[in-house]
Amino acid sequence: MKDIHSAITERFIEQLRAGCVPWQRPWRSVQNIVSRKVYRGINCLTLGSTQYGSPFWMTFRQAYDLGGYIRKGEKSSPVIFWKFQEKRDPNGNLVFTAKGKPDYIPFIRWSNLFNLDQTEGVKAPDLTVAPETMPAIARAEALVQQANLCPIRTEGFAAAYSPRDDLIRMPPRGIFRSSEDYHHTLFHEMTHATGHGSRLDREGVTNPIKFGSERYSKEELIAELGAAFLSNQAGILDQVRFDNSAAYLESWIKNLKDDPTLIVSAASQAQHGFDWVTGQRHEKPENQHEHIQPSPTPLPPSYPELRRSSATLHRLRY
Repeated sequence: MKDIHSAITERFIEQLRAGCVPWQRPWRSVQNIVSRKVYRGINCLTLGSTQYGSPFWMTFRQAYDLGGYIRKGEKSSPVIFWKFQEKRDPNGNLVFTAKGKPDYIPFIRWSNLFNLDQTEGVKAPDLTVAPETMPAIARAEALVQQANLCPIRTEGFAAAYSPRDDLIRMPPRGIFRSSEDYHHTLFHEMTHATGHGSRLDREGVTNPIKFGSERYSKEELIAELGAAFLSNQAGILDQVRFDNSAAYLESWIKNLKDDPTLIVSAASQAQHGFDWVTGQRHEKPENQHEHIQPSPTPLPPSYPELRRSSATLHRLRY
């Protein structure tokens, strides 16, 4: 039987082979139709990248309890969640963390969900969305300001985050193709910055890593997903222009095939980074579990235009 990591990874690989990068497409906030809990991390990507128009999802049983049913032939979509068991020593005593809190062993579990569009007889709940009055770019800038992560310096022609200096270096805004591109690139570097030892203490940031290595690729995916989460939150993701070369797509297909746990783990850590930036969780997670095992002057038009390429634009500089 195929494990849950492989099942989810194959969905992403299938989209990449079709020339679509799932985390570069805007998605709606998806939620459970009964609990109204919003899905996060890998689950929001898995469900949000489907073709269905409704934001509501449910289990087979929930559809039945709501007086409806799943149409014959409809295929489910997997979501994952965690169950925790108290960690005990060989004598049966509770094991505590360095902070004096009980330690837990995480177990990954999954469930199969169906979209409201796949059902009959299930009534859609009322969904009231307040009109957005702030322009998308203003929302993006507000995310940058409220994060207060580390200094952002305008210099050079390549975006980079330096863990040693805890500093983000950004090229002048004028050489980006749009304000959306500028902020998306900045969100990428901000996600790297959340991994600093004083924040989420992420291995791919705190320990020097070789360019092109497995750990480097994972940290880059975390940053790509974190930038997508933040751009989607601000409402600018659909305006960001990506240059998805065949080599770029093939590189991620290879990385995902080599490590079926990569996308699930990276999405979870990207969600932690998003939470840190947006102020939803300003503390390092006790159990991260992801290891499952001033306005710059525009430059003249003669300067080269920056293009989206994680291989040339984004660097972790130790």
